[in-house]
Amino acid sequence: MIVVGAGIAGLCAARELATAGRSVIIVDKSRGVGGRMATRRVGRAICDHGAQFFTIRGRAFGAIASAAHAAGRAEVWCDGFNRAASVGDLPVAAADGHSRWRGTSGMTDIPKWLAAETPGTTVRTGVRAVAAARRGDRVVLSVEQDGVVESLSSAALVVTAPVPQALDLFAAGGLVAEGDPQALAALGTVAYDPCFALMLELRSASLVPSPGAIQFAGGPVSWLADNFQKGVSPVPALTVHASGEWSRARFDSEPDAVADELVGLVRPWLDGDPATAIVSRSLQRWKFALPTTILPTPLVAVSAAPPVVCCGDAFAGPKVEGAASSGMAAARWLLRALAAG
Repeated sequence: MIVVGAGIAGLCAARELATAGRSVIIVDKSRGVGGRMATRRVGRAICDHGAQFFTIRGRAFGAIASAAHAAGRAEVWCDGFNRAASVGDLPVAAADGHSRWRGTSGMTDIPKWLAAETPGTTVRTGVRAVAAARRGDRVVLSVEQDGVVESLSSAALVVTAPVPQALDLFAAGGLVAEGDPQALAALGTVAYDPCFALMLELRSASLVPSPGAIQFAGGPVSWLADNFQKGVSPVPALTVHASGEWSRARFDSEPDAVADELVGLVRPWLDGDPATAIVSRSLQRWKFALPTTILPTPLVAVSAAPPVVCCGDAFAGPKVEGAASSGMAAARWLLRALAAG
């Protein structure tokens, strides 16, 4: 089996397939696993800059989270965050008693643990999928690494990449012409918001109130988190997520200008002048940060013979648990399709 994408959806799909006795190859264009469950070092600081937390509502994902917790890779952060109308407004505590979880030393802890603890799975990073084609009863995936293109053949394919990238993959290999027209039309309705994530290493503690995060209902900033209070950074550090509308308007702007503007927006939460309060900074530009269209089903089957299926956070439930559940559902569908064939 081949899985495109080593984020939580792809890793959970691979875990389901491997548990059923299938050998799995996961390919991902990034240097490491995790997708948007991303953690980065900025100077001496450690910052989560993609998904910031996860919740547990279903039994299947709950079992994975419990195992990660037992392995020391996941911890409860808090039971709710501060909320404000916009970045210029005073936040109000909004705990609801429902646990928000984090990776013990960063959000990448959980995907790294999944990748290491899933036997029968090979993870290849730094490998870009370029085309998916149907050849008889097989799927052929063309991939590129360091300028070298090779073909991987499999009985089935799971694609967890953002939907526009998945459609490009199918178009390049001819699956758009050969796949299920209704399925492809449904995939074509999915859209995403971009997001700029600014990470700041600070000289002293931020002014973000406990438990170290503020969610903003509107305006240019959607999220502000203190990675030190969160428990992942050894020194004071902030993560700033810009809103989708703000990020889209500046998506092709010069990075330093974007970072400067975001620093100005969150200046009230810094202890002192940004020129001296900020030790180092890093800007991440997420093109497909948050799906704005959620399909009502946990997967979309592009082809039944051979089985080709799409899944991820745009399918039936966004965020970490939704992506994980979608990956598991896609793997179960694939196994049924292979058994029926």
